Amino acid sequence: MEKKLTAWTKSDYVISLSITDEDKARVRTHVLNHFAKDMKVPGFRVGKVPMHIVEQNIQPAYLEMAIVEHLVNDAIQEVLEENASIKFIGEPYGYDTKTEKWVTKVSFHLDVYPEVSTDGKKWESIKMKAIKVEATDKEIEDSLLNIQKNYADYKDTDTISDKNTLSKLWLEFIDKKWEAVDKWTAYLGETEFNEDKFWSKTFNGKKKDEVIELAYDEKKLPQVFHAKHWEPKTLKVTVKDVKEVVLPELNDKMIGKLFWEQAEVKTYDELRAYIKNEILKQKQDSELIKTIEDYLNDIRKAWLNVIIPETIINQEFNTRMQNLKERFGSQEKVSEYFKQLWEEKSKAFVEEVKKAATESLEKFFILNKVTEHLWIKIDWTSKDQDNLFVEKEIYNKLVWELPNAEGKKEPAKKATKKATKKEEK
Repeated sequence: MEKKLTAWTKSDYVISLSITDEDKARVRTHVLNHFAKDMKVPGFRVGKVPMHIVEQNIQPAYLEMAIVEHLVNDAIQEVLEENASIKFIGEPYGYDTKTEKWVTKVSFHLDVYPEVSTDGKKWESIKMKAIKVEATDKEIEDSLLNIQKNYADYKDTDTISDKNTLSKLWLEFIDKKWEAVDKWTAYLGETEFNEDKFWSKTFNGKKKDEVIELAYDEKKLPQVFHAKHWEPKTLKVTVKDVKEVVLPELNDKMIGKLFWEQAEVKTYDELRAYIKNEILKQKQDSELIKTIEDYLNDIRKAWLNVIIPETIINQEFNTRMQNLKERFGSQEKVSEYFKQLWEEKSKAFVEEVKKAATESLEKFFILNKVTEHLWIKIDWTSKDQDNLFVEKEIYNKLVWELPNAEGKKEPAKKATKKATKKEEK
C-alpha cells in the first residue's frame, strides 16, 4: 500500500493512500475474524461460526467497506509512527474514496499543531509604546456622585426638574378617530435629560397629573415614544408620579457604613484616594490590552505568521456556542433566537463567532511565541494568575514596570539579544 503526505494550506496534511487488491486480500481473513466474534447463526455458538458461513452472512459491499476501513486505520498508525516529528492533532476528516481498476484511492486531511513562523530578526526593531494614564478630578467626582445615587432616597414632589427628579409617564397613542391604539408606561430621569434636549424642553417644570399632547412624528420624538403597532396622530402623555432624588451626604459616618469591608476607606479623603486608584487600575488594564494588541499586530506584520487548523478552530467554536447555550438556558432558546434573526443574519452571526474563535486562537499562539523569544516563563494552565498576567509580563520586559498603587513606576531592563532565545542569535 502506497502512502503519500502533502503539506496543505491550513496547518494540515493531505494523506493519500493507494490500496491494491493484494492489500485487501492480505487483511481479508483478519477482518472476517472480527465479524465472526459476534456473529449469531442458528446451530453454532457465538464465535464458533465457520469462516465460509461468516462470509455468506455479510453483504459483499459491507465487507469491502470494512476491509478498506481497516487498511486506512493501519495506514494512519503507520503515518504517525513514521512521522513522529510532525505534531498531528485531532481526528482525520474530509475523506474521499475513489476506485480505479484494481486500486482504491483514499485521501483525507489530518491537522497538525500550529507553528508560528518567523522572519529573521525584524521583531527586534518593533517598539512598544509606554502606557500613561491619569484619573481626573471630574472622573473622581463622577464616581462619588454615582455612589451617592446608588444610595439615594426618593421623596414625593409635584414638579419635574431636569436636575434631580425621576418621573413616571403614562403614554396613550391616539389615532385620527381620537381612539387610543396603544398604551404603556415610560420613565423620565437624569439619563433621558442628558441624552436629548427634547426632554428638558418638553417636561422641565411640568406638574404631577398634568397632560401633555404632542403631535406624533417619529423623526422628532425619541425612540421610547415610538408607537409599536400603529401610526397614531397624537401622543398623550400624563405625568403620573414625580419623585425628588435626594442624595446622601458622604460624611465619614456614611463612608464607614458603605465601605466597612475596605479597611483602607474610613474617611472622605481615603474614599477619594481609593476611587482614584480604582480608576487608574481600570484605565491601565484597558490601555495595556490596547497596547499589547497594537504590538502584536505590528510584530505580526514584520515577523510572525500563524495558521490555525480547522480541528482547533472547531473546538473553540463549539465551546463558544456551548457558552451561548448556557447563557440562553437551552438549545431551544438559542434556536428560537436564530429564527428571529432570519437566515442571512443567523449565518452572519455564526461566522462572527467562528471569526472571533480564530482570532482568539491566533492571539494565544502569537503570545506564546513572543513569551518564548523573550524568555518569559508562563504556566498557561495555572488558575491563580490574573487575566492580564501574560500582557503585564511582556510589557514589563519591553517597557518598564507598570505603575503601582501610588502611581510610581521603575524602569525595567530592555529586551536585548541576551534576553531572547539562543536560536534567535
